[in-house]
Amino acid sequence: MENTLIRNGDVLHADRIEQSADVRIDGRSIVEIGKGLEPGSGSSVIDATGLYVLPGLIDIHNHGLHDVWVDRDDIHKYARYQAENGVTACVATLAAVPQQDIERMRQILAETKDFTHTPNLIGFRPEILYLAKAGGADATVLHSPDAALTESLWEASGGRIVIWDVSPEVEGAIPFIEWCGERGIVSSMAHSNATIEQARRAVDAGLSLITHFYDTFNQPTEVDPGVYPAGITDYIQVEDRVTAEIIPDGVHVHPLLVEVTLRCKGIERVIFITDSLKGSGNPPGEYDGLIEGDSVIVTADRGIRRKSDGVLTGSAITAITAFRNAVLKFGRSIPEASQLCSANPARLLGLKKKGMLAAGMDADVILLDRDLRLVTTLVQGKAP
Repeated sequence: MENTLIRNGDVLHADRIEQSADVRIDGRSIVEIGKGLEPGSGSSVIDATGLYVLPGLIDIHNHGLHDVWVDRDDIHKYARYQAENGVTACVATLAAVPQQDIERMRQILAETKDFTHTPNLIGFRPEILYLAKAGGADATVLHSPDAALTESLWEASGGRIVIWDVSPEVEGAIPFIEWCGERGIVSSMAHSNATIEQARRAVDAGLSLITHFYDTFNQPTEVDPGVYPAGITDYIQVEDRVTAEIIPDGVHVHPLLVEVTLRCKGIERVIFITDSLKGSGNPPGEYDGLIEGDSVIVTADRGIRRKSDGVLTGSAITAITAFRNAVLKFGRSIPEASQLCSANPARLLGLKKKGMLAAGMDADVILLDRDLRLVTTLVQGKAP
């Protein structure tokens, strides 16, 4: 195994930036962080002078990137694109009909040799399935939770579904959430018209994540004129048992609402995601073939929009853009941005060796320059 010494970087260690520090990597793991470390015999040395040395990014919600859809395109290329954007762990998010999801998960496991060839892919997430509303997707995809279908999908995944989305109000949601909990799967509230009572029952049953908070959640209806109504988003803000995903592009969620959520839930219960689509990360411009029947305009700060009517069809950001936005758009420190993009998703998924830099952790590392541009990514000690 190759040994590596990252030398003289500003290392995020123990929740603070330690300047001019070194990180020693032995194979796939970090073995030491300190100052003045000497390289071992045969070690490669990465000069990180003037660079931030941070935990790799973890993207738990993503559908595509550049010219690739997770549902149908080259998964090796997709994993490489993610690594090239600083992602050292990601969850492949599926949005097709059940049989296609089943076939796709089997195909990905076979092509990657159970993720051996794509070590930054850590599992699957069926999103568009057990939902009350499609939110722009084909409504014919939607089903109520069905025990036989659930078991078929779980078997096809090889036990690698790590997050599963559900609307609390659909028939069978509570038994499904309990089933997920028994298998260590994070269940996430998505595309929901649930009442506060329905949402609370779901959380009582074990639901612990909110899918792209605010997006596809309805505003509450005023019952008494002039009386401000409480709705499901208000409940989520004060429910300490759930973590909320946010797409931090400044379009899907108004910056003020991002600030409200960070203040109400605390930074430890918010995760920045990409919800990236095919076309995300592309240079700004007009593209054909990303959505059926129309061209789209892609810009990171306005999302992916139909050319014909300007309607927002999805996110265009990458994980490294989400990290930069945490600092530059939402005023968070680098340690806080790393918590939103690395430590919090690692904690949610129980990834005990990811999300931070310390001895014994996986050598999932990114190096950024002072403008927060990505310089180097290491996935378990290796460049992609």
